[in-house]
Amino acid sequence: MKKSVILLTIALILTFTAPVSAEEITDNFYITVGAGIIISGGGSGFNDGHWYVYPSNWINEWFYDHPFDPTRGKIIHIEFDWAAMDPECTTDITVAVNWSTPEYSQLGLGNTEPPLPGCDEALYIVRETFVDECGVFAEPQHVSYDYIIYDYNPEWVSIDVMGCNFEITNGVIVHECAVDNEETSWGAIKALIQ
Repeated sequence: MKKSVILLTIALILTFTAPVSAEEITDNFYITVGAGIIISGGGSGFNDGHWYVYPSNWINEWFYDHPFDPTRGKIIHIEFDWAAMDPECTTDITVAVNWSTPEYSQLGLGNTEPPLPGCDEALYIVRETFVDECGVFAEPQHVSYDYIIYDYNPEWVSIDVMGCNFEITNGVIVHECAVDNEETSWGAIKALIQ
């Protein structure tokens, strides 16, 4: 309940203080995962919407945001539908939003590539899991999720999935820079949330 009130408050503040947020980017994604492997997938992300499989078993699609900026934050909104490929079998689905760290930006790769498989995931990638379900699901599910990165604006954001027997469709990720200066209330928003 408290999270809903806080998010509503943020939405109202953002609505009435247009300079607080700027540079919104909307990307899309979709994927079908069988027994832990990609059957099909795509979207508007890096390398024509390619999904990358990591040694940790995460499957990521990356989206370039803006240059790293320690004076901004990032507002992320994600929506998608998911369903079991075979509704009579167990579905295991985990979904996370993630982003590149300041340490990754210090490598100086800029917008050329995100932290790809083989990188130090613990050092260069931050993940926030928001779906973690295992069971038999006869009906499609809809997910809507909001997240704010307070400390910096990352260069790359990603949608990550893991599991088996699921299909994600209608995926949208909106990532928006939030300016932190004396002329806006981004600092007030950070104080309200923390």
